[in-house]
Amino acid sequence: MFYPPLIGYLLLAVVCVVLVLVIRGDRLPRNRAIGIRSALTLRSEASWKVGHRAAIPVLIIISIIAVGFWIALLSVEKFAWPKAVGAVFAASGWLLILGLFVRVWAVANRAARSADD
Repeated sequence: MFYPPLIGYLLLAVVCVVLVLVIRGDRLPRNRAIGIRSALTLRSEASWKVGHRAAIPVLIIISIIAVGFWIALLSVEKFAWPKAVGAVFAASGWLLILGLFVRVWAVANRAARSADD
């Protein structure tokens, strides 16, 4: 059973969508608890906003990928595919998403750096 990764993918997609909506609605003040927290994004209110807005497209991509892997793992369960297929889906999805979160950080930092220049 692949219930933990299934739940994880679904929760990640929901969190990313909520974060995108909060950023777009300009309701995420600069803080040290929630958001993309780096020295560059925390430097000023302008860099915080610009950095987070720049990360929106990648966050949307992460949400789509998480839903895609959620569907893939559901398919493994529904159609009784070999467990190795599910393990590959689970591991490769999380590795891809981890790489995309590094991209979120890089995009936000690049935008935040340009905001204060």
